[in-house]
Amino acid sequence: MVDMSAIAGALAALKGANDIAQAMIGLRDAAAFQTKLIEFQAKIIEANNSAFAAQDERAALLQKIGDLEKEMAALKAERRKFDRYKLKDYGGGTYAYELKESEANGEPIHRVCAHCYQQGHISILNFAHKGDGGVDWYNCHRCNDARRFGVADHTNPRPPLRQDYF
Repeated sequence: MVDMSAIAGALAALKGANDIAQAMIGLRDAAAFQTKLIEFQAKIIEANNSAFAAQDERAALLQKIGDLEKEMAALKAERRKFDRYKLKDYGGGTYAYELKESEANGEPIHRVCAHCYQQGHISILNFAHKGDGGVDWYNCHRCNDARRFGVADHTNPRPPLRQDYF
């Protein structure tokens, strides 16, 4: 906000200059006139200085507003990037954020690490392997976490590895 004291100072200086100018009109003495002229010029300079100070402050505030608008636009763009994902329950207490189909724009639907997402990062989970009970394991390369997705089905266990392969 523009400093009101700078504007008030400019107005007071201009009022003082006006008062001096009115007094100068009635003077006939050259020396007294010269003294009033110097006072008049001082008040005009004071008014100019106050106006310049207000203008400088205004320019600084406009710059700050511009910087804040840029920052807000960047934050909105970042927020839009995160809004492309929704939290999905994969069962068994396993969650990840998944790209919404409506936001894919040609990208394959993928999962991102819930931990990294909450920390403000989008880290795509990469399939690692299929584990026991048919659960899928994914790795996050950002936080180095291995995550399983789904509920293990132990009714159909995988056959044990044959020992004669070793």
